Amino acid sequence: MLDVKKWERIQRMANELTRQLQLTELEILIELDRVCKEENLTYFLEGGTLLGALRHGGFIPWDDDIDVLMPREDYNRLIDVFREGKLKGYHLQCIETDPGYWNFFAKLRKNGTTFITKEERYVKSHQGVFIDIFPMEGIEREHAEGIRKCDFWQPLLRSVLLRRVHMTVQGGSGKKEIVLKLLKGLLAPFSNTALQHFGTCFLKSKPKQTADAYYRAPITRGDKEMNRVWPFEKVYPAETLKFENHDFPVFHDYRWYLEQLYGNTYMELPPEEDRVTHEPWKIEL
Repeated sequence: MLDVKKWERIQRMANELTRQLQLTELEILIELDRVCKEENLTYFLEGGTLLGALRHGGFIPWDDDIDVLMPREDYNRLIDVFREGKLKGYHLQCIETDPGYWNFFAKLRKNGTTFITKEERYVKSHQGVFIDIFPMEGIEREHAEGIRKCDFWQPLLRSVLLRRVHMTVQGGSGKKEIVLKLLKGLLAPFSNTALQHFGTCFLKSKPKQTADAYYRAPITRGDKEMNRVWPFEKVYPAETLKFENHDFPVFHDYRWYLEQLYGNTYMELPPEEDRVTHEPWKIEL
């Protein structure tokens, strides 16, 4: 039987490590904010990061990542900014900068650190502490057909790409896993870059001048249940919220956004069993 004091000490050490990880991620977010201001790029806090800003004034205590959204045109410009050497000490990881990468969004990683999740423990690429940067596609609100195709293809192709780099994925069993293995074989001739471009080709993201809403493609099949179409009037003009004593941009109607994402009880703490992390495998700060 585990000694109670020993267990408390382990818990305290885990909490201290989570806090150190959060502060490193905050450092990355501050660097992103600096570059975006210099280059006139738009971004917004999203998901649990936005919820943490409103409900906790910073990180949700058990959360171990930061998520932001960027309009596609700004997202593409950020890639150019990285290539121009304006993010010194950091690596912008996306399909355009890392052909072996398998996600449909970018990660801004801090060089000289390590944060490997259980999902990515066998991936051979930069594994520094990171924040996630999700592109928002400019759309015409009625373009439902393109949205349905993205909803179907992006999570499916992400699963296939993950199986290319991670041979021990616990992806399930039965029909789903058989289909994914067949797809992996059928799509073998195509590069990661080609598959990612296919997954985003249905919408042909529009600039702000010709679109009237933003859309973010789902990451997983379960993500499809969320409302990820955001009218411009809910997004602009941006507001700011305090996050760890720093001001960061958020949607104009950020409370509407949070209700779409989490329901009308988003200000209530979840049950303890739902307060989960991203299963870190290895951390070096």
